[in-house]
Amino acid sequence: MEKRALADSEGRTGAGSFWRAPWLYFILISILFSSNFLLNWDYIGVGDWELFTTMAAIPYRTIVEYHQFPLWNPYLAGGNILFAHPEVSILSPLFLLVLIFGPLAGLKFQVLVAYFLGFYGSYLLARRLNLSPLAAALVSIAYFGSSYFALHFSIGHMPFTHFCFLPWFLYFLLKSDDHIRYLIGAAVAIALIILGNGAAIPFLYTVFFSGLIVALFSFEIKTYRYLVRFVFSVVGGVLLAGVKFIPMVAYLTQNRWPGKPDDRTPLGLVFDAFFSFDQDIFRRVVPEQLWGWHEYSAYVSPLVALLALVAVVLAFKKSRLWLILGIFFFIFGLGHFSSNSPWNMILRLPGFSSIRCPSRAFQFVILSLAIMSGIGLDTLMERYKSKIKNLRLIAGGIVGIVLIANYFINLPGFLTIRYKKPENLTPEKEFRHVIGRKDDIYNQFLQNHGSLTTPWLSGYKDSRALVTPLNEVMMEYLPEGQAEILSREFTPNKMSYEIRPSRAGTIVFSIGYDEGWKAKDRRQLFEQDGLLATRFNEQDRTLVFVYHTPYFWTGALVSLLTALALIYIFFSSKPLQRLKAVL
Repeated sequence: MEKRALADSEGRTGAGSFWRAPWLYFILISILFSSNFLLNWDYIGVGDWELFTTMAAIPYRTIVEYHQFPLWNPYLAGGNILFAHPEVSILSPLFLLVLIFGPLAGLKFQVLVAYFLGFYGSYLLARRLNLSPLAAALVSIAYFGSSYFALHFSIGHMPFTHFCFLPWFLYFLLKSDDHIRYLIGAAVAIALIILGNGAAIPFLYTVFFSGLIVALFSFEIKTYRYLVRFVFSVVGGVLLAGVKFIPMVAYLTQNRWPGKPDDRTPLGLVFDAFFSFDQDIFRRVVPEQLWGWHEYSAYVSPLVALLALVAVVLAFKKSRLWLILGIFFFIFGLGHFSSNSPWNMILRLPGFSSIRCPSRAFQFVILSLAIMSGIGLDTLMERYKSKIKNLRLIAGGIVGIVLIANYFINLPGFLTIRYKKPENLTPEKEFRHVIGRKDDIYNQFLQNHGSLTTPWLSGYKDSRALVTPLNEVMMEYLPEGQAEILSREFTPNKMSYEIRPSRAGTIVFSIGYDEGWKAKDRRQLFEQDGLLATRFNEQDRTLVFVYHTPYFWTGALVSLLTALALIYIFFSSKPLQRLKAVL
């Protein structure tokens, strides 16, 4: 006898014409939730908006002004990787918004697109889980309309916008029961997370959360087909994004971000994080609160929590998997409360050693509660459909109350986007480094300055430059030999010098050294005090150095071959039949 699938093919029907075009309603809801971002499109918000606006502006300038492919970032911390940085979006379709509208406005439109994909994808996932349209709408609004995402977007955490692909990944994974072709959609969802600026936290958590769901369900129904399909989709997505993934992993294995294994979530703020109506982005609840409130906020409507409880009591079998996941990620989100806590155990997995803020896992508590609330709503509607008139109208009212309440609870965070406008600055013709301030890096960028003092997320290495004891920044230094610098030209991926040597020696440049820098004349380059250096002789007149991301072409070849293979599988019947037999 065939084992039951995780969900029916299209879920329940019977909501009338109202939900025949659900995408239209989610467009309107997305516009509502992103309206403050769009209306203040020329403002830099609080927190990390300064950083991620600059990180978007650097590849924008590299392409539009210098006509180079964005590989190297000379503007932050004395020079750092750009293309291989996990939180820089270049090949993602969302980066087109930056190219079309500019860095500031483009990121605001990215929030709009993320809200739509998150809302609509969560709705489709809930429908795939056999929930009615109204229950699925409740799941969508309770999850992606939570303060968790609103505050992360408001503080400028652009990588978190790529969590919008998580429900799509699960949806396509489950829809592969209808046709194996949908696994390609799941692989594309993973690839979009990596190719965007979600290759760190969103990618790790998406794979981790989805893997637990699949493992629990496979154990429950005693079949491994979902596990095999999960592995195929993740591996396929990673290979499809190989052009970014391979250079990124090659770099990060040698230059790791430090994690925080002793990080924990204070118990005194947990209730407020989930149930307080006050989700102010600057809120402080307990003295031991280490991070800003955006790292803890995970508002769940009391109506959602009550309906989730109804599901546990009246439909335990349907909701038990989500109950287990919710409890696990709640405990995980508490962080380091013992050496054997889930947080400390997970940090031993590849890639997870660099993460911090365990409370970021609370989003999966919200998603679990949201799905249980949808089950609870459908259970009540089924039980009382013949006893209560206008029951569907009442259910719609519940969804509307959750929507309106979530919006107004998120509104104070949304309003913080109106923080400051960039100054009207004219870029200097010649690039140079300055000491700078981490809260002023965008203005320095606009002046064609590289700020040495930057937020720590801007690069994987400490700031590297030639700074005198009097805090004067030099662009080059000759520790030995003698030469006159006739001219210098710095562009993002290229550095050119004209020199007149009178005695052979060594020249050290005020640009961070990383594997990938090459001299046009193939002269040897080396690292000196973290900086790029080379030797010169009396006959040298020009020095030209170019940066190429290591393993870029290897990754590009992997991406191309994977894309061709997936296209062939999609359109050819025989490979599809073989794939179905295997998976």
